[in-house]
Amino acid sequence: MGDFPIADASEGHEDRYINKDWVNPECMVLWGCEPLASNADGYLGHWLAVCHQMGSKIISIDPRLTWWGARAEYWLQIRPGTDAALACSWLNLIINEKLYDEDFVDKWCAYFDELAEAVKDMTPAWAAEITGVPEEDIIAAGRFFAASKPATIQWGLAFDQQMSAMSLNLAAVDLMALTANIDQPGGWLLVHNAFECNGGYASGDENIPEEWMARKLTNSYALGMEGADFISHASSDAVLKAIETGDPYPIKMWWCQSSNEIACAAMDAPRLYEALNSIPFIVNADPYLTPTSVALADIILPVAMSAERDSARSWWTPIRTMKKVTDYYEAKTDEEITIELGKRLNPENYRWSSVDEMLNWFLTPKPTGGWATASGALEAKGQTIDFNMTKDEIDQIGGYVYDDFNGTYQKYEKGLLRPDGNPGFATPSGRIELASRVYEVWGLSPTPFHTEPLQSPISTPEAFKEYPLILTCGGRSYEFFHSENRQLQTSREFHPLPLLTIHPETAKKYGIIHGEWVWVENERGRFRQVANVRPTVNEVTVHAEHAWWFPEEEPAAPVFFGTFDSNVNNLTRAFETGEAGVGSSIKSMICKIYPYKDGDEMPHEVIVNKGGWNKIIPGKAN
Repeated sequence: MGDFPIADASEGHEDRYINKDWVNPECMVLWGCEPLASNADGYLGHWLAVCHQMGSKIISIDPRLTWWGARAEYWLQIRPGTDAALACSWLNLIINEKLYDEDFVDKWCAYFDELAEAVKDMTPAWAAEITGVPEEDIIAAGRFFAASKPATIQWGLAFDQQMSAMSLNLAAVDLMALTANIDQPGGWLLVHNAFECNGGYASGDENIPEEWMARKLTNSYALGMEGADFISHASSDAVLKAIETGDPYPIKMWWCQSSNEIACAAMDAPRLYEALNSIPFIVNADPYLTPTSVALADIILPVAMSAERDSARSWWTPIRTMKKVTDYYEAKTDEEITIELGKRLNPENYRWSSVDEMLNWFLTPKPTGGWATASGALEAKGQTIDFNMTKDEIDQIGGYVYDDFNGTYQKYEKGLLRPDGNPGFATPSGRIELASRVYEVWGLSPTPFHTEPLQSPISTPEAFKEYPLILTCGGRSYEFFHSENRQLQTSREFHPLPLLTIHPETAKKYGIIHGEWVWVENERGRFRQVANVRPTVNEVTVHAEHAWWFPEEEPAAPVFFGTFDSNVNNLTRAFETGEAGVGSSIKSMICKIYPYKDGDEMPHEVIVNKGGWNKIIPGKAN
């Protein structure tokens, strides 16, 4: 995206960070996200509202009518889990009607013919049958996106939580490349971690002995999938398999840090609860007492709050630091805990004597080879940007420093993206690969495709008769971020209960009254939430909130702050993923709904006291 023109207020730098090339997008595609409510990982979506106020038109692609959909030129109310079909149909439309930027594609893209062949039968009519979006709307919105100069796509976590996850991500990149909106003002801005500080998610892999890496718990081990392991952390399915089977080795200790797993992250919460309870020793480090703390932990470590913490961040820009201003009780920061634990586990690679020393190491550029070095890139255009600042020095100038590399457009023309300094992109071909050769190495299809959700009106029509509604979930609210803030009085005052959004006609059909508790059930189990009857979903779709727990309820077993009672992950499955172990059907399940009655057996009673609804086959999907 083009940087929004915000000036640095420090003395002598009034205009330093104003991007004078900033351009307002003509079209913004908000796809599977609600940026105003999400604000994920420090990202603030309010700049999108400013763009809209300045004339940007909106295409909203979402099963729910959001703030954006109500203001959109086109709201495409898609069936959950079918986004890749829509994306492929746009590729088909743009190629067949020659709406792509021929000059950009010719100069900077590779494998156009391969992409065109792959999507030749994926027409808007084909996508309309799958997605439920009228063909004429798919065509009109696709033409509007392609004709807009510039245009951009802002997508959400929904891209990763469907069976076609990697395909959908590739399709979105291809759409932006075909329309020449890559690294352009008002389009997508290519960036790296500011000043190449922080090696990324795989940082530290180089210190792990080869024989240990060979025993990493991967998707290949868990799911029998082929292809290079491209995920830095262990596969969650593989870890679950190791816990349940003891193969290839038993898990004897579990360290959980600021992750409320059974309330939020668990794919099949009852199953993970049972599995983790088999681990002999569990440590939970968290600022708050959570359901995961009381249900699982042998030791609880209190983690310091932001005001008690020295820290730094480089993802993506600017470099930002956090300065400690106070202390409370015995709580330690994430950094302090990491250093103390690391010194005990691997003192050779945890050589820092203090948090400041570790943070200054973190703030040292560490080019990974995927991008040109920040220093080399900017020297190529006659600027000096060698970054050599300590945390204390950054604190003293306000706590942030912008990397000019990340504010530069058309870097591919200037030799700023490749380690060799030549024009082009950091890919094997030096171009944007519309059919990805790297995907092939990872065991993925190199061109976009649609995979139907594992349970749906199309893939399981008989099951859909018993469970005739599509259950989607995970939409954010302003008050919470995943399972955080349920314990805050003001947040709960604004949003006291978990809400299940139901269309008025659907509620009427099943005898459900707005504001009353309702059960959501499939063959895996059930949970209850409060009926939120409104026409923001269609008659066949319901939307549940995720990550709920109730600090006002009993913390001890079997209640655990009531987390299982409203947990949508009572219905989800482990060991079921998309291609190469990425993606799931978590946002596109099927279900039935019916009113809650006083005296109904609560999920916590079934899960904690009776072992759950399903007999588990260790290490396998079931």
